[in-house]
Amino acid sequence: MESSTLIKEKLHHYIDVANDEKLQAIYVLLENEIDWHYTSTDIEELVQRRQRHLNGESKSYTVEESLSLLRNQVK
Repeated sequence: MESSTLIKEKLHHYIDVANDEKLQAIYVLLENEIDWHYTSTDIEELVQRRQRHLNGESKSYTVEESLSLLRNQVK
């Protein structure tokens, strides 16, 4: 049996190259498994993080800075 990591990689690749009809079919199969809802605790945490950011109390990174940090961790 293939590892879940390998299966995820294969699915990601397939989704990237699949046509619209196949993407719709995959989505229909998984639609009930996808949970996009945030709990009130999640929302409160996001509000607090945003407020800390706006108050200058937390460090924020640009997309470029984030990618640079990630790339340097891989090395």
